[in-house]
Amino acid sequence: MSEPLALLELIRQEIEAGVDVILTAATAGLQELAAISEGDAAMAGRLEAHLLQILEGCAFQDLTGQRLEQLGAMLGDQPSAGRRADPLLNGPALRGQGLDQTTADRLLES
Repeated sequence: MSEPLALLELIRQEIEAGVDVILTAATAGLQELAAISEGDAAMAGRLEAHLLQILEGCAFQDLTGQRLEQLGAMLGDQPSAGRRADPLLNGPALRGQGLDQTTADRLLES
């Protein structure tokens, strides 16, 4: 598969995964809100967790935007604005490349 087509497939997968997280969390949140309104106070914590999942699910927008920028640069044969001299500014990494989430979390905890 060519590099632009592989990048398009990654974009599609990231959008699908992000939307799936958002829809699942929103549906659960609505069910929990109904339970809270009926007097089940324990659901408030679950609702908060699902609302946070919705926010996390929206991260796909940033990833796909960066990948679309890369794709536009490939197709236009121009350097991407994200491809600067600093390799840390060349994200997002393809699956299996770059830092994984655990490593990134450890860096931020330091």
